Amino acid sequence: MINRRQLLKSSSCGFGSLALSSLLGQDLSSPLSPKSPVLPARAKRIIFLFMAGGPSHVDSFDYKPELIKRDGQSFDFVGVRKNTFGKKSQRKLLKPLWDFKQHGQSGRWVSSLFPHIA
Repeated sequence: MINRRQLLKSSSCGFGSLALSSLLGQDLSSPLSPKSPVLPARAKRIIFLFMAGGPSHVDSFDYKPELIKRDGQSFDFVGVRKNTFGKKSQRKLLKPLWDFKQHGQSGRWVSSLFPHIA
């Protein structure tokens, strides 16, 4: 009499050979080769814009009321940067060049750089 464990053991070789024959029968193409698109392309031209950089978060969404209060004051940057060789350690603080206002239900502070986002 054959038990369940022996049945699964002997049939697993048969299932494995079926799977292997199915894999070997397929046309194995390179996964990096170009494939035909599912839908035909409708765009005739594309404008690709790559813009490195952009507005700083400090100038756009990072409202700092303390920085506005301390505008023009000297600040000692010793120990803030690793490489201070040949640089002045005393610098003056500068407030943001744009105004900030609260917008929306959340009251999020947004710079006047983005009048249509808020």
